Amino acid sequence: MRPGNALALPLFAAALAASAAPAPPSADSDLIAAREAFVRGQPRALEAWRARHQAHPLEPYAHFWQITASLQRADPAEVRGFLERNAGGPLAETLRREWLKALAATGDWDTFRAEHSSLVSDDPEVACYALQDRLSRKDAGAAAEARALFLAGRESPGACEPVFATLAAAGRLKEAEIWDRIRRLLAVNQVREAKRTNALLTRRVAIDERALDRAAADPGRYLARDRSSLAALGPREVVLFALARLARTGRADEAADRLAAMRSRIATEAVHFAWGQIAFQSAMNHDPHALAHYERASDTPLSDAQAAWKARAALRAGDWKAVLAAIQALPAEQAREPAWRYWRARAWKQLGEAEVSAGLLHGLASELGFYGLLAAEELGVAPAPQWNVVRPAAAELDRVRALPGIERALALYRLGLDGEGVREWLWALRGLDDRSLLAAAEVARLASVPDRAIATAERTVQIHDFTQRYPILHREALGTAARQWSLDEAMVYSIIRQESRFMPEARSRVGATGLMQLMPATARWVARQIPVQPYRQDMLVLPETNILMGTYYFRRVLDDLGHPILAAAAYNAGPGRARRWRDERPLEGAVFIETIPFNETRDYVKKVFANAWFYRHRLEGQAGSLRQHLGTVSGRASDAAGAMASNIPY
Repeated sequence: MRPGNALALPLFAAALAASAAPAPPSADSDLIAAREAFVRGQPRALEAWRARHQAHPLEPYAHFWQITASLQRADPAEVRGFLERNAGGPLAETLRREWLKALAATGDWDTFRAEHSSLVSDDPEVACYALQDRLSRKDAGAAAEARALFLAGRESPGACEPVFATLAAAGRLKEAEIWDRIRRLLAVNQVREAKRTNALLTRRVAIDERALDRAAADPGRYLARDRSSLAALGPREVVLFALARLARTGRADEAADRLAAMRSRIATEAVHFAWGQIAFQSAMNHDPHALAHYERASDTPLSDAQAAWKARAALRAGDWKAVLAAIQALPAEQAREPAWRYWRARAWKQLGEAEVSAGLLHGLASELGFYGLLAAEELGVAPAPQWNVVRPAAAELDRVRALPGIERALALYRLGLDGEGVREWLWALRGLDDRSLLAAAEVARLASVPDRAIATAERTVQIHDFTQRYPILHREALGTAARQWSLDEAMVYSIIRQESRFMPEARSRVGATGLMQLMPATARWVARQIPVQPYRQDMLVLPETNILMGTYYFRRVLDDLGHPILAAAAYNAGPGRARRWRDERPLEGAVFIETIPFNETRDYVKKVFANAWFYRHRLEGQAGSLRQHLGTVSGRASDAAGAMASNIPY
């Protein structure tokens, strides 16, 4: 059935009937009730629950909630007792981290020092509190560490302000280093952090923060009206910020014209820096002048993001010499990323160096992601995932199931505390070999926690279970919906895997719900189109309902945009953005994907198409060419429908 036809309501009735779930165990439900009572101001609720359920796997959580509710007033002996009893788990790590912050806030540095060395994970705020303490004690290495943190030019927590102020007061920061940090922060739009750094300068030379606010609010107006002398650093840095901000809003041509008009008033180094900023924003906005702007930037140092977008601008332009030059200029670690290894190989091939290209592709072709599949295809190698896998023995499952962290994680999932469950699960997996990881994946599958099954199976290094990585849950409902809306079943599975990892009650921070993560407004619109009557938002957690509504929406987006890459991008970022990202001319599908300006959406679309390749292989026995499935994204000029307004919500 094509979009717009009526949906048989008995399917929804069956879905509603199937939604009844058994009530959670009494101790579990009592814990949630006790926690809610505790939050409402009944301090003894959790204590009473703990007294009744001392052997319950979640007893540490009840105790943790009690302690952290008033950590600054907590008894150190009680905190230490908790840390000792729960050593090696995420609760102890979280409590120690938060306790260290509370100790620093109250000035209990002796206790802070005694506990800090036991913190396993890095925490920027705690690290800066530690530097405060060490600087106050004239620790020999503290100043060097603090300087390195300052010179990195990244946003830092408030606890770092006293550290940087101490360095400046001691003369350990040069004025030029302070200006360099301000410039780096403004380049990435960290205005508040730049103001904090600006406070380290004397008032005579510091940036006028009112001018900075005007430049942030309306960069075009600021540049048109500003008559400051650009010989001074403060006004100059505000102008550089305004130019970059103007380019960021899609007005790169205007920013370029203004820079060209004022270049005689600005030092050459600053002009080159400004061109680098304009080039970066132009590249992300798919401006055809981006490469020319990069050339004008000359030898100004580029950030990792600027350097990557120089390569993407060259890809978009089809300039393979520029692609190769940009990738070869990347920092070594960045150049090792799969994307740049693949495009470097493609560039060499386009430039007639087939053997060099093949050598680069061979190392990438064994990897299982988007670019690994494309590399294998370039070499004529057909990856063959094995679907007939022997499940772990019962003894292996029992051994993994008995791990305290696994037991706690599953209990947390039963209560809907998925975030806590994920942390427990990840800690429990540390140090497990491939066979134990596959046993843990099977434990998660049997416990109906598919997101942990998938994520755990993906961690294996040598022994793989692709059936766990790419499950085919809800087969009947999904197959029916895919046929009803004439969709590729593998693509639907792929979207669900990426959106919710097959968790029916998944909810995002912005309110997207269910297997296909439908937003409330989108779901109401779909319900009117199909129609679904009566419709309630709580129906979105029903797999059959969510699949039918989500596939209808995807079909409409696909019809509207005309290409599965655009539809996938639209599913994540909205149809309007996906349409704007098209070029005037046709683009190879992989080039379009690599030049999506949103990091999240670019990664999302790569994973959706790689997922779909594996699902196609599982469902049909062969997957065909990924490059052919990506195809070519037609140019805007050839698509009259692309200029039409769509009524699809986004």
